[in-house]
Amino acid sequence: MGGSFALATIEDEHGTTVALVEDGAARPLAGRPAMADLLESWDTALDRIEAGDEGKPLDAVRVLPPVPTPPNLYMVGANYGDHAREMRGLGPDDPVERPREGPFVFLKPTTTLVGHRASVELPSGYHALDWEVELAVVIGRRADAVGERAALEHVAGYTVVNDVSLRDAFRRGEDAEPPMRFDWFSQKGWRTTCPAGPVLLPARFCPDPGELHLRLAVNGVVRQESNTREMLFSVAEVVAYVSRTVPLVPGDMICTGTCAGVGASSGSFLAPGDVMTAEIEGIGSLVNEVVAA
Repeated sequence: MGGSFALATIEDEHGTTVALVEDGAARPLAGRPAMADLLESWDTALDRIEAGDEGKPLDAVRVLPPVPTPPNLYMVGANYGDHAREMRGLGPDDPVERPREGPFVFLKPTTTLVGHRASVELPSGYHALDWEVELAVVIGRRADAVGERAALEHVAGYTVVNDVSLRDAFRRGEDAEPPMRFDWFSQKGWRTTCPAGPVLLPARFCPDPGELHLRLAVNGVVRQESNTREMLFSVAEVVAYVSRTVPLVPGDMICTGTCAGVGASSGSFLAPGDVMTAEIEGIGSLVNEVVAA
C-alpha cells in the first residue's frame, strides 16, 4: 500500500471481515480475513493486504469493534494529569505526582465491547452512566517483560474507546470490609459499556501517540477535550508495565485512561436518547446512543 490507511471490522451480507478504509470508504480485504488472523502475523500482514475493488461508505456498513474478541482488555485508571486534578479538586496548574508503584491497571470484560453506532444500555434502576474517551492500544506482537524503549515495537495500532462507567454501582454498603467497598466490576462490567472503533489506525501511521488531541461530546456539547500529552504514564510505559506482570499477546487491548470532563465531576450523567461522540485526532469519531436496557 502506498499512503496511509486504516482497518475496520465490518459485517456485510457475506459475514464478518476486515476492510481497508480510505477516504471514508470500506473495501473488504481479499480472502476476507478476521482481524485476529492479521494480528497473528502483523509484522508482515500490512505489506501483504489486498482490498477488493468494490467498496461502500463506512457509514453504510455495520461496523464492529476493530478487534471484536480481544484475548484481554486492560484498562488504565487516573492516567491523565488534568483528570487527576479534577478528581482531587486541585487547581489547573497544581502538580500531580505519578504513583511510585506505576499505572493503575484493571480488567474489563471483553464482552462489554460494541462497535461504532451500537447502542449503550442504561441498566434499570441506575442513573449515573458516565462517559470516558480513551486512546486504546492494540498489541501486534507478543510482549513479555519488554522495556520501555522497545514497547512501541509491539503495538499494532490504535483505536478510540469510550469506557462507559456506571458510577452509582461503584460503592457497596459501608458494612462491607474496606477492600470490598469499591466494586470495579459493577461499575465497569455491564454489557455494551465499551464502545470501540470505528477503525484501527496502524502504528506506522501514528508516529507519536503521546501527542494526539481527543475529545468527547454529548448531544453535540463538548464535555471532554485534552491531549494525550497529559498522560502521567506514556503508552510505552503502560505497555512495558503490563508486560512485566503478564505477557501481552496479539489482539490484546490496553485502554490508556481518560482526561478531565467526565460526568462525575459535575454530577451530569447520560440518559436514554443521549448521543456520545468520542474523537481522537487521526483515528476518527466513535458515535453511540444511550438506550434504556
